[in-house]
Amino acid sequence: MKTSKLLITVLLVLAALFMVHGEACAKLPGDFQEFKARYEKEARTEQGALHLFFEAVYCYLKAMTRDEASKMLRYALYASQPIERTNALATFVTRMKDESLHHIFRSYAVGATPENNYSMSPDDFKFEVTRRTKHPNGDVDLYIRCSGADSPRPVRMRQHDGLWYTNSVGSIITKIREPKNVTDAKRNAHDADYDTEPEPEPVKEKTPEPEEKTEKKTDGETDIEDDSGGSLPDLW
Repeated sequence: MKTSKLLITVLLVLAALFMVHGEACAKLPGDFQEFKARYEKEARTEQGALHLFFEAVYCYLKAMTRDEASKMLRYALYASQPIERTNALATFVTRMKDESLHHIFRSYAVGATPENNYSMSPDDFKFEVTRRTKHPNGDVDLYIRCSGADSPRPVRMRQHDGLWYTNSVGSIITKIREPKNVTDAKRNAHDADYDTEPEPEPVKEKTPEPEEKTEKKTDGETDIEDDSGGSLPDLW
């Protein structure tokens, strides 16, 4: 009896370790070539491929690494063309470019919550898989916990030549509960202490420049020169 209980406990611990994934590299890939090299090794499991997908997303959120991240996401999604030119990914791309919606993507990291404004480290994050469903065609749905939603979000994974790829993103880009700092700002919109953006500087009135005095030429006169030695423009 004791042996059976011990075996069950061990299995539960192993299951918990399996469901929380994120023991990959402790730093986001620096470029597409590094990402691709890691993908060949780490995407042999569904969880490894999904973690790399989110790494590519976090790279895309930063404007300075967006070009390389676009290639990473194209690879992770097994897309035949750049994601910016794929109609089915238009909303996905738009929301990644919108800084006010970046919390949507951070909400899948363990520890990120509305109360802490979805704070997380893109260089060191984990996500929690609550359920795994396999389809007859071999596709797998991984349900990942989202701290800004009431239920886990499914992500469809598909295998090609021994590697797993993210096949759908629709469920993970839907809007969620707003970060606390945003809700506080809305609730206290009348209080300047909660302003999230600095007030614009007042527009300075321009002082009109003094008009240049010109002398009208009479017949036979040549161009009049100013004090600096340059000719004034012809008046007619």
